[in-house]
Amino acid sequence: MSKFSDAVLLALGNSDGLKSALTPQGDTTGVRTLVGAVNDSDLVRVDRVQDVAVGDIALQVPFVPPRRVEGDLSRILPSHARTDLRLGIAGDPVWADILARVRVELVAEVDPGGVEDVVTRLVDTSGTLDEFRAQVPFLDVDEFMKHHHLKTIEDLRDAYEYLVAEFRMRAPPVFDPADPANAYGIEIAVAVLVLDSLDLTAGLRAAKEFRAATGHLLSPAGATVPGEAVAPYAVAVVLPTPGAASDPTTGDVTKLFAGEGVLSLFFPTP
Repeated sequence: MSKFSDAVLLALGNSDGLKSALTPQGDTTGVRTLVGAVNDSDLVRVDRVQDVAVGDIALQVPFVPPRRVEGDLSRILPSHARTDLRLGIAGDPVWADILARVRVELVAEVDPGGVEDVVTRLVDTSGTLDEFRAQVPFLDVDEFMKHHHLKTIEDLRDAYEYLVAEFRMRAPPVFDPADPANAYGIEIAVAVLVLDSLDLTAGLRAAKEFRAATGHLLSPAGATVPGEAVAPYAVAVVLPTPGAASDPTTGDVTKLFAGEGVLSLFFPTP
């Protein structure tokens, strides 16, 4: 390990240090990135993060991704036989420099989704072809008729009966951020990876290699915010703080990484 990595472990390898890094001067933007990385929240809009607590921390945790080898074994004598062969082989470990459990208390507006009602009606085929088209504007009638070898409105009428269903979605209630029903807690596991240089390509690759190595694991998170869990771990990458005139700005790096669902943290070079 380099002096930079050692310094990061000493500074962030405890609850207080990691919380300060995740919420610099009370800014919870990075925490939102972590929450979004492990939960598919298309139906959830986070209004605000109320509190962040860092729980258990482990340092230098290895994850061994499984490798699968498939083939077959054949023999000719004394009689022909063939057996399918599948082997699970451990790959090289991928390391999380810091692994932490983070509890996030937040207020969120949740779209309840669902269907309010459904109305089904029979399409009238007694008129002209244009009148039929007007009743089903979402259907390419010409392509439909071509596919089913139909040429006239009479052919269309004789071939099938046509139903149109209209769905009305359930409207969400007016959002009240003060309503306790809109307060949620989510517990996520955060893997922190430390890079010794300001190498954005290496940082993103490291984050995605970690995701690929751990994606098969069941999520250890205890999410209570509606939304499907999409990853077992949120990933944060620690990089040296930009200092040279040619270095990218922290804002540019943060935006780039956040676009890939990765939190970027910066630490001064010792």
